Amino acid sequence: MMTWQPKTPITSVYQLLDANICSVCGACVAACYWEAVYFNPQQPNQVSRESRLCVDCSRCLIVCPQSLLWARKDLYLEDVKVADAHHAKSKDEKIRSVAQDGGTVTTLAMKALEKGLVDAVVLAGTGDKWVPRPVLALTPEDVLKCAKSKYFYIPSLIELGRLDGIKKIMVVGLPCQIRAIERLAELDVGVARKVAYKVGLFCGHNLDYASMMEKLLPKAGISVDNLTKMNIKAKVLFYDKEGKSYELPLSEFESLARPSCLQCPEFISRFADINVGSAGAPDGWNMVLVMSKAGEELFNAVADALETKKPTSDELNRVYNMDKRKRERASKFFKEFYGVEVGVQFLDRDTWRIITR
Repeated sequence: MMTWQPKTPITSVYQLLDANICSVCGACVAACYWEAVYFNPQQPNQVSRESRLCVDCSRCLIVCPQSLLWARKDLYLEDVKVADAHHAKSKDEKIRSVAQDGGTVTTLAMKALEKGLVDAVVLAGTGDKWVPRPVLALTPEDVLKCAKSKYFYIPSLIELGRLDGIKKIMVVGLPCQIRAIERLAELDVGVARKVAYKVGLFCGHNLDYASMMEKLLPKAGISVDNLTKMNIKAKVLFYDKEGKSYELPLSEFESLARPSCLQCPEFISRFADINVGSAGAPDGWNMVLVMSKAGEELFNAVADALETKKPTSDELNRVYNMDKRKRERASKFFKEFYGVEVGVQFLDRDTWRIITR
């Protein structure tokens, strides 16, 4: 593997885009006043750019959750700290019928809107042919349309630029997206003060849209027009409209990972209020990790809509071990890709000042 050698100082995310150190979270698009970076649904594999509009203000680089990792050794070394843990699934059959597993995230979001805990929910949705579509859900019905997991990049944080008149939001996102929200809060950016709850999703890694649709689907023998659901549980699973499943080895998925995901140490988001996933849970259930006081408040507020039980220590350890393995792999990749150990300053002083401010 070649060590990344950027031109310095780095003043925008452009070089990160070129090196695939981008998880298409959407934070840079929301942060850029000048539309020098933007998302084009016709080119869903990456954030697009208009370099003639860039004024080198570095706002995009400052909020980027990938550049943040360069100086966060703690995320690679420290074990995750969890306040409480549950197995949960929705009591609503309508939700469970369209959900990925137990429908817990959908229930949290729908009930938060119904109870007035938030005014809107930032979510990852899809359009025709599963094309990535950021969503700002204003009603429970909007949330329900976004049910099911998508294992490709969706820049849902773009919706942070559409919050005029909205006071409180929930953000549902991958660890990189929740990391970007935390970065905005550290900088005391106004939009971060509107985030009442952060719901993180367990994440091994994602792919770009083209890799999923143009490489994996054809190998599995299913067309995007016939695709109704995808899942990853020790293997890659696709389901068609008749309920037939199509399988690929997990290695097929892992071989297409980009540097942005390979350098990420978070299977479990350290900055979420609640983390949710299927790992460590029985079929049809979710593992729910409560991380903060706000997470406890949210879970308790919607508990009447969930069936819950306590996980065993073995089930919890399975999740913690997955997080530990991801941190170890990410540390190894970091050293190979950047040529230094995690946390060592490997860029010029001006760039380092930008990403650590």
